[in-house]
Amino acid sequence: MSEESMECEPIVSKKKIFASLLFIPGFYLMVLFTTALIVFVGSGLIFIIHYFVGEFLGELGFAYFGLILIDALPFFGMIFGVVSCFIAIISMFFKNKQFEPAILINPHDHPKLRDLISELSEKMNTQMPDSIILHVKSNFFVSEGKIIVFNGIAKGRILAISYPLLHILSVNELRAIIAHELSHFTGRDLVFNRFVSPVYKGANKYLDYITSLFNHNGRRRPIFISIPMILPNLLMKYYLKIFHKFNMKISREMEYRADFIASKMCGNENFKEALSKLISHGNVFNRLIDEQMTEKIVHGFQFENYFSYYRENVESYKKQIEESLGKALSNSEAEYATHPTLKNRIINLPNVDTKYDDNEKALELINSFDYLEVSMTKHYNYYLNNNSMHF
Repeated sequence: MSEESMECEPIVSKKKIFASLLFIPGFYLMVLFTTALIVFVGSGLIFIIHYFVGEFLGELGFAYFGLILIDALPFFGMIFGVVSCFIAIISMFFKNKQFEPAILINPHDHPKLRDLISELSEKMNTQMPDSIILHVKSNFFVSEGKIIVFNGIAKGRILAISYPLLHILSVNELRAIIAHELSHFTGRDLVFNRFVSPVYKGANKYLDYITSLFNHNGRRRPIFISIPMILPNLLMKYYLKIFHKFNMKISREMEYRADFIASKMCGNENFKEALSKLISHGNVFNRLIDEQMTEKIVHGFQFENYFSYYRENVESYKKQIEESLGKALSNSEAEYATHPTLKNRIINLPNVDTKYDDNEKALELINSFDYLEVSMTKHYNYYLNNNSMHF
């Protein structure tokens, strides 16, 4: 992207999308190739073992028994490689259950929020989300499918709104962020992700299985088992690295497009402020909620309403928030990052005047927020307590 603000909507290259989709059949070919390589290397290793054992120990009585034992090691590796191939391919057709620390809300219980989202959806020519969830952490996103949350299952087109940032953002700024998220629906970004995400899942599943032959629970496997896996492991990692790097370029282009649309809809100053708050306050909040709530749990206590506690003490975190923003603005673009840097995103916003004048806190869009906060704190206490028990 250019160093000057964009005046034309950035377009995600169709050639790049097509090239990325070619990685999907390429993955199947890579899995079959590396599996065949495992069989080839394993067979060659068995032949070499046969030759040397027969050449140097052939006259000893125990040589034949030893030969069987040694041959069994690479043979086991070969079988494991073939099984890993089938598991990786089959796993691509089964979607993992996704959980988010959030609560599902009924939009009709929060008419101001519902009307804001409905108005934006209509202006952007997209459908109103089927489900709206309030996220415990600083996390805005859209998704399609099913997400398990604390109080049920969100289904269909899902919009996640960061609850803790509602007292930081104005209604103007929240509108800009939601416009950004809805842009991922209009750009069919989720359709693209639906195609490429199984490749990540299959490749990582394959790598998990074949690398488990190198060591298990910190204990190294016999070398003759892992030798057939060495080259296939390196090839699959390299393939996944190229695939990921390519997709992250597309992901950043999608983010630039969503930023552009949000600025056009709501004004670049609104979106700039919203983005800066989302990153600076969000990074601090995400760290503190886990640290402070876990510390309470360890000492046998719990917060009744963490969100109220954070609001009351937010001024004491001012230095941390400023440092978080400074760090975000100084970050360099990473080739494997899903999002552009904050600096690049701000630079590339179009010059559009503010179109709304709703400067009240976005939290005012939520009815009975005290009750929701207590409920979310209780659920998250339980969530953290359960997770800490597994360590």
